[in-house]
Amino acid sequence: MNESPPIAPAKLLALDTGSPVVSVALTLDGKTAAERSVEQARSSVALLELIDECLREAGLSPRDLNGIAVLRGPGSFTGLRVGLATVLGLRAALAIPVAVLPSLEVLAAHAIERAATGTIVGVVDALRGEWFASAFRAAPGTLGEPTAEAKILPVASLASFAPATVCGFGVRGLADRGVLPGGLEVLEASPLAATAARLACNRQEWWDAALLTQPLYLREPAVTLPNPR
Repeated sequence: MNESPPIAPAKLLALDTGSPVVSVALTLDGKTAAERSVEQARSSVALLELIDECLREAGLSPRDLNGIAVLRGPGSFTGLRVGLATVLGLRAALAIPVAVLPSLEVLAAHAIERAATGTIVGVVDALRGEWFASAFRAAPGTLGEPTAEAKILPVASLASFAPATVCGFGVRGLADRGVLPGGLEVLEASPLAATAARLACNRQEWWDAALLTQPLYLREPAVTLPNPR
């Protein structure tokens, strides 16, 4: 069941735990009041500490929050589960609304905040030489609806989006190695939590706590399930 976004001035905590750079941000009425980030490998033990640091810097306690936003993927399987479970627990304790955002759309919005226009492609490394990708049309300061469903593509197939700006973690490396197709500008992503917080209040359909149990993996886990007997 959808919930109503917080009414401004909102005190909103946002988490991105599925990206290579895990981030936490606290925004007050749309403006970043505190932000922390850490490499993915260190995040599972540091996440609650990062949240506490942001709250302390802003002079708030958890009970002062009136909303939480979290990214739901695609991204690291383990990272997404840690973030969604953490927010599930916080919501149970605080009884506040939760927004659960698709990571590719947050990446596109992140590019727009950094002045990209035209076609924006949010990408997440899917490993095995492939990338999760979703394209959006953008005008200055405005993110449109996706132009197609998210796909898993080899690097060479990103050419289908050209001309476009590709935003994600690791895209600068593709350009430096000369494997990114022509016609694509690259925008290396930086921590996404603050962007997620600002974006969350603009989309009513994301304020749905049921999405906390529906991560967007876009690919099945790399395990073989036993045959039923």
